Amino acid sequence: MESLENFFRTLLEEAGRRAMSYFLRTTHEIKRDGSPVTAADKAVQEYLVAAIMRKFPQDGIIAEEDEVLRSPRQGSRYWTIDPIDGTVSFMAGMASWGIAVGLIEESVPVAGFIYLPATKDLFYSTGTQVWRNSHPRLLTTDRSLHRNTILLTHARPHQRYTLRKSFPGRVLCLGTASAHLSLVATGGAHVVLIGHDKVWDLAPGYAMLSVNGGVLRYLDGTDCDLSVLLDGRSAPLPMLGGPASLVEETLSHLDYWAIPNVVV
Repeated sequence: MESLENFFRTLLEEAGRRAMSYFLRTTHEIKRDGSPVTAADKAVQEYLVAAIMRKFPQDGIIAEEDEVLRSPRQGSRYWTIDPIDGTVSFMAGMASWGIAVGLIEESVPVAGFIYLPATKDLFYSTGTQVWRNSHPRLLTTDRSLHRNTILLTHARPHQRYTLRKSFPGRVLCLGTASAHLSLVATGGAHVVLIGHDKVWDLAPGYAMLSVNGGVLRYLDGTDCDLSVLLDGRSAPLPMLGGPASLVEETLSHLDYWAIPNVVV
């Protein structure tokens, strides 16, 4: 029987080839929520939904475009699909966009696959280890912030937070929540700050983070609970992810203003 790893490696590589056929040569529309969508988003999602439904006909699916939500026919498993996470980066010709698929069971993220076609990087976990391509990876071993700490953030932190001057590290944004989570889960970065994202942005990287002992916590200190996001709603609060000690310390340098109706 084909392993989950091999199935999704093949699936995402083909999805990546399809996405790359639109790269630097596509137009976009604006969705009701104000975010852009391209023909690549729609084509890749159609391909992934069809393939996953054939392979796992009893499972549910939650996909970003056109609000696809199919409840499980049996059991509690949902596959989440973000066909192009980082559509703005994709449109800008940057390499940091990705294709993200997650598996949620009993409201817990248990597997995740994130493929960056422009760099051919595959981050994944099926529940026991976390891999970047063919190499097993762990969280950073740092347990306190320092001048080379990397905090990855979403695109509009200036509209919601004050990061105090006392924060000693660097702040970067790649424009892709799933890539941010996977980089923290595999030790390439230290902490990630995520806005009011949705389950398809969170599940794949959250699964990897959890396997490696990391946390994903709302700014009120509670753990991110995917059960309340299975209907496609936005997360109620921004969140920090990474080793628990770094998340707690980063939070002490961050002031959050609850401003409604700001697209993140």
